[in-house]
Amino acid sequence: MEIILLTIIGIISRLAPHPANMTAVGALAVFAGSKYSTTKALVIAVGAMLISDAVLGFHSVMWATYGSFALSVLLANRYLKKQSITRIAGVTLASSLIFYLVTNFAVWAVSGSMYPHTLAGLIESYIMALPFFRNSLIGDFSYTAIFFGSYALMKARYPSPKILHP
Repeated sequence: MEIILLTIIGIISRLAPHPANMTAVGALAVFAGSKYSTTKALVIAVGAMLISDAVLGFHSVMWATYGSFALSVLLANRYLKKQSITRIAGVTLASSLIFYLVTNFAVWAVSGSMYPHTLAGLIESYIMALPFFRNSLIGDFSYTAIFFGSYALMKARYPSPKILHP
């Protein structure tokens, strides 16, 4: 049930009006990667993307976008078995950086890119994407705090193994 709820949150965060890249999907990848098996976490993150992209439209760098979220799931699954605020923040920052670096490289690398296929063009693509990176960081850290904070509150309030225990 939580898997469906988390996927719906990811979908809504993309479909509702928001500043560019300020969605819950990056945080979902981190949270789900820390709480579920890799397969279930990928279903949440990639499922939210596929369903919302079916509405918003598919694009030429989906492989980079989805791949970035898959890497975030793997990072969280590997490094958040033992959790602390520092570890969660570190994985969230690393996930945001991976998304920024991979997706903007892909935008530069695709055929017909608005950036020349030179080192200067690659640097320009990263510079032009800084406002989106800022929004990703704000969204990723905000939603990560909400997900992990809500989980901790629910777990404290309802310690039953049937509530929010993957």
